[in-house]
Amino acid sequence: MARNLYDLGDRTPDPSGAWLHDKQESRTRIVPVGIILVALLIAGGAILLFQDILPAPGGTKVVGPMTISERFETCDDLTGEACILSAGSYAYKGKRYRVADISIPSQSDAKCPAEAELAQQGRTALAAMMNGGAFDARPDPIDPDPSARLLVRDGVSLGQLMILKGHAQPWSPKPINWCAGEDV
Repeated sequence: MARNLYDLGDRTPDPSGAWLHDKQESRTRIVPVGIILVALLIAGGAILLFQDILPAPGGTKVVGPMTISERFETCDDLTGEACILSAGSYAYKGKRYRVADISIPSQSDAKCPAEAELAQQGRTALAAMMNGGAFDARPDPIDPDPSARLLVRDGVSLGQLMILKGHAQPWSPKPINWCAGEDV
C-alpha cells in the first residue's frame, strides 16, 4: 500500500504519516526496570529492619491452654518441674509463669511483717489450690506478657478464688499498700 493516501472525501494527506488502517507502534515498557529495582531495595531494607519483630518462617507455635495435673511443692527453683514460687507465680517444666489476674503481696520485698505473712499464706493457699486436681493454664489474651496464665478449674479462676479468700487483690498496674493500718 502507498503511504499518505488521502481519506475518502478528503484531499489532504494524513498528518501522522501512518499507514492506512495501521496503528502507530510505540515502544513502552509495562513497568520500568528502575521502579522494580527500587521496590526490591525497599523490601530488602524492610526485611532487615523488621527481622527481629516478624515471626520466623514456619510460624511460631501458638500456645494454647495446657491441662496440668502434677503435684506442686513450694520451692525457690525458677526452673523447677512443678514448683510454687510465690502467691502469684510458679515454675512448671522448666519455665516460670505468673498468675495473670491477681496482684499479690511481696514476700522478699515486704514493707511490713503483715505483708510478708500475707505473702506466705498466699503461697500456701496457691499450692493447695493447684494441688486440688487438674486445672487448665491458659495464656491471658489481654496481657502482653507471654508468661501470664489464667489458671482455671471447672470454669472457675484460681486467681479469683485467691481474691475471694483474701490472699490477693484484682490485678492493678498501681502498687497496692498491703500494710494499710500499720506503722511501716
